[in-house]
Amino acid sequence: MKRLLAFLVIVPALSFLISACEDEPTAPEAPAVSKAIYVLNSAATSISVIDLVENKVYNNVQTVGTWPNQLVYRNGYLYCVNSGSNNIMKFDVKTWAAKPPVDLGSGKNPMNMVFYNNQFAYVACSMSNEVLRVDMTSNTVVKTIKAGVGTTGIEIANNKVYASNTGYAGWGNPYLPGTVTVINAATGDSLKTITVGTNPQSIALAKDGKLHVSCTGDYGATPGVVSVIDPATDTVVHTVNIGGAPGNIALAPDAKLGFLSVWGAGALVYNTSTYAVVNGPANMWLGKGGSGILVDTDDYVWLSVWDDDQVVKANAGGTILATYDVGDSPASLAQKID
Repeated sequence: MKRLLAFLVIVPALSFLISACEDEPTAPEAPAVSKAIYVLNSAATSISVIDLVENKVYNNVQTVGTWPNQLVYRNGYLYCVNSGSNNIMKFDVKTWAAKPPVDLGSGKNPMNMVFYNNQFAYVACSMSNEVLRVDMTSNTVVKTIKAGVGTTGIEIANNKVYASNTGYAGWGNPYLPGTVTVINAATGDSLKTITVGTNPQSIALAKDGKLHVSCTGDYGATPGVVSVIDPATDTVVHTVNIGGAPGNIALAPDAKLGFLSVWGAGALVYNTSTYAVVNGPANMWLGKGGSGILVDTDDYVWLSVWDDDQVVKANAGGTILATYDVGDSPASLAQKID
């Protein structure tokens, strides 16, 4: 286990002070697998592939940019949002050839992206407080939409884009009110702003069409909540007082459970139908890991264990079914779905 020297939670920059990477890049085959979980290794700035058919891991199959933050899989390609490099990289997962990256412009600090269709995607940029509409066929930014302070999470529902604004006002300053910016997905026009909990970050779309926003709180007196938005009315229809400091959110539709990763501690869990808390801060789900989190199409939960350079697969009850050794400091996860 490597030693973590420091972890600074600075939302717009996501700056990590860590020790030198221990994992040397390997030179694996370029796997063209039929079923996979893709892993973004933050400190190694690389991608690992968990082959779900052969139950095999390929580490460091490609190098990514500075401060990589998110992986997104779509139609045979894997996209990596690099916050420090201010770009989106694209890889063909059959050959692992790198395609020309999308340059988003300096000073943006892109955090997360979501596809609207095969041509257009939207990108949340926390330093410039903007959402970018990007033509992914020409690799160009075609529209810049002003959002709130610290734009981070992003999702699409009901033909609208929802971008969370953390309200991070600088080290030592209180957070500004948390908000979600609503944008017309077809045109890129701003529609309205919704007030949610403190420090909203990750957003997930539930099976019933509602949006669940993970609000981390201020890491102190204000605990975390989940703000549930009905996109039919663009209003908050429920607040789950989950407690703790939840990070990324992933929903298990069939199990009717929401999982919120907590750094180094596992996950908080609530029922997405009744909104009852299942696992609060006192009885954390899994009890380890907690950076990246993903629920696959079979309702299995995958959790990155940053400190141990591992990804674990578990069922909804918290039983670990498999453990995979990946690259240095795993975070974001993506599933190959065709």
